[in-house]
Amino acid sequence: MNKSFYYLWVSISFGKLALSIYTMTITLTIYSFTHSATLASVVMLIHVIGKVLSSFVFPLTTENTPLKKILSLSLFTQMLIIAFLLGVLIMEINQVLQLTFIYSLICLAGFMDGFVSPSRMSLIPELVEDTKIGKANSLISTTDQTFALLGWSVGTIAISYYGSSWVLLASFTLLMLSFFSSLKLKTTKVKEAKKRPKWETIKAGWFILFSKKNHMRTITTMDILEGIASGIWIGGISLVFVKEVLKKGEQWWGFINTSYFAGSIIGGILITLFSIKLQKHLIKGIITGSFMVSILVFFYAVNTTAWIALALVILMGPFYQLRDISQQTYIQKVAVDNTLSKLYAAKDNLYYLIFALSVFITGMISDYIGVVYVYYLAFILYLASTIFAIFTFQKGNRSAQILDIGN
Repeated sequence: MNKSFYYLWVSISFGKLALSIYTMTITLTIYSFTHSATLASVVMLIHVIGKVLSSFVFPLTTENTPLKKILSLSLFTQMLIIAFLLGVLIMEINQVLQLTFIYSLICLAGFMDGFVSPSRMSLIPELVEDTKIGKANSLISTTDQTFALLGWSVGTIAISYYGSSWVLLASFTLLMLSFFSSLKLKTTKVKEAKKRPKWETIKAGWFILFSKKNHMRTITTMDILEGIASGIWIGGISLVFVKEVLKKGEQWWGFINTSYFAGSIIGGILITLFSIKLQKHLIKGIITGSFMVSILVFFYAVNTTAWIALALVILMGPFYQLRDISQQTYIQKVAVDNTLSKLYAAKDNLYYLIFALSVFITGMISDYIGVVYVYYLAFILYLASTIFAIFTFQKGNRSAQILDIGN
């Protein structure tokens, strides 16, 4: 690993922590002065809407602008937005006007954040040796989970002791560190691209997502199936499961969430240790991860004992990480360098669309059939994803459509 990767790693880590603290702080602040759960929950929705909008613009910016510059400008703009948010919260103005300013800034922050994720992930193959891409993804994924857990667990305590303004200032400081770390990156400059219609540029990433080449269509289909299944971890669904199936209070909902992060962190560490071996068997890693998650989700659905549920969630973490890191590494190794950023932009957009669909489907099943059936559906979807992957990967190998990328 070279210095540039570690600067990227630091930038991602501080940025992740800043985002989790900022989102939680604004959500709790809006709830505190409106006493409306609906208005508070709108924060995340508006942030996601901003990210979806940016995913259509991002491919156009990558045509002539280096990813490092896009990343740095996005982080700097987010710093300014948090500074403005601090000012709006301090100002004594009409509440409706104040909420309008806050939601507008949140949408803009989400828009700029939509440039950050695909830029970072596209930079990894450029900064890391080919044989160490798997290890790099493992380190970043582990840190992501660790800082997300730290932000959500420590953030509420910090707000109660120091107030939202000071916590937002801490978020601003973390973003500033993330920004300065991004300036230290040394990457290859993007050459000027040939002029082509804007729509052709925007749809380039979508074309790759559903291309048969290098099994991208298979991976995208798995993402769709498993993306719908991921609704089992939406806060409302998980809370209802804890209360109605496990017969426990809200504190156990917190235990389940903490166990999920803990399992992911453990999984990330394990995969980091065995990253070289994993990189030779990425397709097996994707399939094994999905299959084991399906089995563990089934046992989670039929179980009614809280302690066993915690153990199952912890066990899921390593297999979630195995699947996600294997897929991430696979994509970075087979995708053409100048299309990787556009691919990630389309992938992020698809994720948000599937997430919205998942919220709707899981909510309907939970309300009208029963929350346990949400988990049965998830088991079926994960298993279907696994079977589909085995069939298509084997068919592709027989047709000699893909080379062994581990060699």
